[in-house]
Amino acid sequence: MSHQALDSNHHHGNAEESPERANRRPLAIALLITGLFLVVETIGGLITGSLALLADAGHMATDVAALALSLFAIWRAQRPATPERSYGFARAEVLAALVNAATLVAISIYIFWEAFSRIGAPPEVDSGPMLAVASAGLGQTRCRPGS
Repeated sequence: MSHQALDSNHHHGNAEESPERANRRPLAIALLITGLFLVVETIGGLITGSLALLADAGHMATDVAALALSLFAIWRAQRPATPERSYGFARAEVLAALVNAATLVAISIYIFWEAFSRIGAPPEVDSGPMLAVASAGLGQTRCRPGS
């Protein structure tokens, strides 16, 4: 094999980033931002008694899980094929999507149950702080990479 052919299979120093590495950076930034607002909305929802904030926090939890699973799946899928795993680990990305979908369904069922139980006796919601947290969450959604 020629030296040129060998060099085409290597990345040296600050040469062009691999597509996997380039995809990880925006996912990691989105994970950090989304995780921060997950905490803010959860605390805001608990303090104000707002099911809307808690529901959005639940949705953000699935986003955090999806982003974390995506980062893990990208890392795992890069592993080479083995005799036992002739397709390598590419299925990790599909399994990550399945886990995310199942989690989203579970959170939706919980939100429905909680909303149904509140129909007869709706709690008092502190609307001022709830609106501030919801507005910050809306702004965060607009600023996330890939949004």
